[in-house]
Amino acid sequence: MNIAILGGRFDPPHIWHYWTGAQILECVKHIDQVWLMPDHSNAFKPITASPRDRLDMLHFLEAGRIRVSTIALARENVTYTVELVSGLVRDQYNKYFWVVGSDVTAEFSRWRDYQKLSRIIDFLVFPRKDYPVKNLPSGFKKIEGNLLLSNISSTLIRDRIKNGLSIKGLVFPEVEEMIRTRKLYK
Repeated sequence: MNIAILGGRFDPPHIWHYWTGAQILECVKHIDQVWLMPDHSNAFKPITASPRDRLDMLHFLEAGRIRVSTIALARENVTYTVELVSGLVRDQYNKYFWVVGSDVTAEFSRWRDYQKLSRIIDFLVFPRKDYPVKNLPSGFKKIEGNLLLSNISSTLIRDRIKNGLSIKGLVFPEVEEMIRTRKLYK
């Protein structure tokens, strides 16, 4: 099976995380599943919500061939992609692809062991609005197709919550309800 992994903080998971996965399945014909893989903690940016809260919210994004993976959460430390991928590539039954947004490609050289990483796994680059895909590192392939692009981000959603603004339509209704009832991102 060919599995595309969309890793990250998912703090909170939003509608565009879902649509990124759905469009990968539509446009990259050889991908069988997309896994949403939340970090336990992130080397570059702090995470606001607990691993449990983020996992509970992410389950609302699961549909069909879009699944949630807890591999990174189970590590209970800073998530380094190279460590995750080194374990995944030993799997004889599946082939994995790592998905990044076009906003991330310029900072790829900051990733731990990035040169090794680009040799052991293929990267799929999903274009993001306002971040044109330019010179891609070796082993990176732009996802092509009639893609819907967005500038929705978890940061935007957290900021809207802090400022008392609506997030309706930016997250699934169940995620919005969970954020409200658990008083997240205040």
